[in-house]
Amino acid sequence: MIKKWVLKAIVQKTISYLPYKHSINHLFQKYVTKGVYLDTEYFEDRLGHAQNHIGWYEETLGSLEGRTTFELGCGWYPVVPLSMFLRGADNIFSIDISPLMNKDTFRTTLLKFNDYYLDGRLERYYSPKEDRMDVLLKTLNEYDTLEYSQILKRFNFTYFIEDLFNLNKISDHSIDLIHSNNTLEHIYPDILEKILTTFIRLGKKQNGVQSHFIDMSDHFAHFDNSITIYNFLKFSPTRWSLIDNSIQPQNRYRMSDYMRMYEKLKMPITQITHRPGSIENLRKVKLSSQFDEYTKEDLAISHCHVFSLFKE
Repeated sequence: MIKKWVLKAIVQKTISYLPYKHSINHLFQKYVTKGVYLDTEYFEDRLGHAQNHIGWYEETLGSLEGRTTFELGCGWYPVVPLSMFLRGADNIFSIDISPLMNKDTFRTTLLKFNDYYLDGRLERYYSPKEDRMDVLLKTLNEYDTLEYSQILKRFNFTYFIEDLFNLNKISDHSIDLIHSNNTLEHIYPDILEKILTTFIRLGKKQNGVQSHFIDMSDHFAHFDNSITIYNFLKFSPTRWSLIDNSIQPQNRYRMSDYMRMYEKLKMPITQITHRPGSIENLRKVKLSSQFDEYTKEDLAISHCHVFSLFKE
């Protein structure tokens, strides 16, 4: 029997050649893989990311009130940017290359925040500003009477649907906090280097912050538990290019690769945390020779969070 991850890879590879591929993939994930719903696991994972982005910023530079934040890869549910609003940020930007978020998914996210606020679970992650929660509750009560653009405006939210390199609506060195959430691993190295260079240009030279969560596991393993999170490391670059797709690409970079890119671009690494992963599970995979020069410890790392504080 063909493994589930192989079937998903075949379908997504096929979709990647079609017009409106992101919209078709959304339908595929919504109705077949069931991977686009705002379940508790996903919501709390993103709340954890928000907690870390906000926590590191506030511990280092103080309150987010009046600050400007920018997220790469908002996705369907704006959990992290709404968290920035609830903690007091005044200008909140997010960018996607296709319109994943919409009025319905925005409301779904607000309802989840409302539930967590009412039963006290939101306090486990951070304390929202009361005036900002008032905005959220009022908006939910009036939701059906409001235009989507009016709703976004209430949350100081600007949603860009375009290529980052074409974005000219944000002034250089104007962003206080630039962040991403398991997005960088979906960007190929040559493009990623240009994106990080753009972030350096957009971020403040003095006390600008970048905070990036990176998931270095094989994302097909999230869908198929018959393989380990290291399964994709067994393929040569040529074979992987036949499997990988342009909808949800995986660059297979390891933590040391990201660190070398940071060093090349002279991006500070103020704090880095990581999950060590499992060398035992890694040893179950016959690795491609592409990874011969990496240590087992480096290859086994599954996730990392890199926090950068820029100072002139």
